[in-house]
This record gives sequence, structure tokens and C-alpha cells, in this order.
Amino acid sequence: MPNQKNYDKRAVARLFAVQGGLATRSQLIGLGVPPSTIRHRERPGGPWRRVLKGVCASHDQALSGLGPLRAALLFAGPGSVVTGFAALRAHRVITALQTTADFTGRADAVGRAGAGAPAAASAVTPADASAGAPSAASTVVCTCAASDLAAGLEPVKILIPVTRRRASAAFVLVSRTRRMPEPVEIEGCRVAPVARAAVDACLDTKDTELIRRIVGELVHTGRSSPAELRAELDANQTWQSARLRAVLVEFADGIRTGAEAQCRRQLARVAAPAPQWNRRIIEQATGRVAVLPGAIWADYGVALELDPSPGREPAAARRRWMSNVLRMTVAQASPGEVRDRWDEVWGELRALLNRPATFKLPPGYVFA
Repeated sequence: MPNQKNYDKRAVARLFAVQGGLATRSQLIGLGVPPSTIRHRERPGGPWRRVLKGVCASHDQALSGLGPLRAALLFAGPGSVVTGFAALRAHRVITALQTTADFTGRADAVGRAGAGAPAAASAVTPADASAGAPSAASTVVCTCAASDLAAGLEPVKILIPVTRRRASAAFVLVSRTRRMPEPVEIEGCRVAPVARAAVDACLDTKDTELIRRIVGELVHTGRSSPAELRAELDANQTWQSARLRAVLVEFADGIRTGAEAQCRRQLARVAAPAPQWNRRIIEQATGRVAVLPGAIWADYGVALELDPSPGREPAAARRRWMSNVLRMTVAQASPGEVRDRWDEVWGELRALLNRPATFKLPPGYVFA
């Protein structure tokens, strides 16, 4: 039977309410709840649910919304910060909301390996490993059995100072770092700023197109720039960063999609004149700005659109405007044609680029 020692049940209720229905074992003991009472209330069919080692929930909705982040922060302890895909979702980055991080499979594998295995130290960022932290700690072992309430949750990556140790468990991936970010408060959760969260997320995936989509959304919405992301990456770490670095170079050059990146490689292979990508054009009378998508050879008055759906009316209307108003020649190619029928695409482009480089925009329009 549990210890029947009296404790302030109202204080316990307030604690759960303030923390979204979650509390740590140490917090509850600090309010006078006996350990035997905690165990009794966490029993199967009891009023509380064990979510993580040392963290329990007072109701089944505690892990909805940002609940997993709150639970992970309570588990990791004071000063911890959410980063990576979980932080991007908290920042309402659409790409992250639509994407399950590709380290989900890694977490599942870790969970299977962790059954009966000894606890390992928390994961260490590569920069910290190179600074003398134990490299063996990069292997994450899950040692606590999550309740059904926590089953199926997407991973939550947590940063803690390198001076602390905390093993990863269940859906929480703990990473020690020498460079803790200044957190942003989102619904009571300490979350890394969007640039740091994006860099950490991109370093956790091998999907280059996903990296492009994340960077593209942040750049397009003005929430970060390629230069800001590059600075964050340089300050953060350099190990396993080749994909992100390549994408940031592409974005700095105006390239926004994988098809455009492939097209640029093909153009370099045939020594074609180097185009500019996704050029902006200004209508001087109104100040309106338009983007000319794809490759633009401004001196030749030639554009190459890489549109997988060229028949869409907005794209067709834009091509008519470029042709009739700007007097540019617009060539079209799908990403598949650039990949599989490049000789035909280049043959058409070569004929267009074989003209004098004397093109001028009509009066009233200038390239930005």
C-alpha cells in the first residue's frame, strides 16, 4: 500500500496545470508526495501515466500539441533547449510540420537495441566530440520504457550544456553542446531560435531536397537568409555539413530547387554562358517586383523555365507577359527533360544563345 502521508493536493494540481499536465518525480516529492504514492498513482489503470523516466502525466491529453516538448524539457532538466525538427514545428515552419524527421528510424532502432542494454551517455554534437567529448556517446541507447501515452511520438531533440550528462530515452534525443543557444519561449517551451533549429535539423537529415525545402521556406518568408544560416552553421559545427553547405551556396546564387541545381551542373558541363537564377525585375512606374523563375541570360534576353507542370495558367500567363511585354524568349523544360534529355534541351538553348548579347529591357523595367 502507498504511504498515506498527507500532502498539498492543491499545490500538486497547480503544478500539473502550469506545466500542461506534466510533472517530474522530484517536483512531486518536493511538494511532499511520497515516492510510494507516485508509484501507486502511476500503476496501470491509475490516474497518472509515466511518460518518461522521472516524468509523469496527469491526463491523456498532456502529450498533445507541444506536450512532447514540455515532457522532453522536464526530462532533460534545467537549461535544456529544444532544437531540430521539433523546434521548427514549434516555430510553425510548414516544411517541418509536414515532415517526419528521417532520424525516426534511427530512434526506433535505438529503442530496440536499448532493451536490456546499459545506459549510454547523451549524444554529443560533432563539434563537441572533436573538442574532447567522448565519441562513443554518439550512440544513443533508450533505457526507459515509455508508456502507451508516449508511443509513436516523433523524436524531440534536446540540447544540454556539455558539462552535464543525460542519457537519451524513448522519443527524447539528448545532445550535449558547448554552444547553447539563447532560447525563444513558445507556449512555455524553451526553443532554439529558428536559424539554429534549422541548421540542427538539416544536419540530422541526408535528404538534400528536404534541406532545400527548409532553407527555401525560411528564405522565402524572410525568417532567415542564406548568410544567417551559413553563419549559424560555421559557428555550430562543420562535420557532416556538406549537403547543407552546398544548398546554402545554391541559394546564395539564386537557385531554389533541385532541378535548377541539376541544370546548373549540366550547363557547366557544356561550358554554356553562366546564367543568373530567379532574377527579380522591377516595374519602375509602380515599384512592383516580379521574379523571373529559372535561368536568365539577361544579355541575350533568354530565359529557361524548369516547370514540372508547364500547362498551369499562372505559369502560362507569366510566360506570355515575359514574351509580349519584356520581349524575352522563354524556353521550357521539365526536370525530367533536364535529367534524361539534356542534349535536346541544350540544343535549343545553344541556338538561342548564339545571338548577339545586346538585349535590353523595354523602357520602364529594370533588373533588381
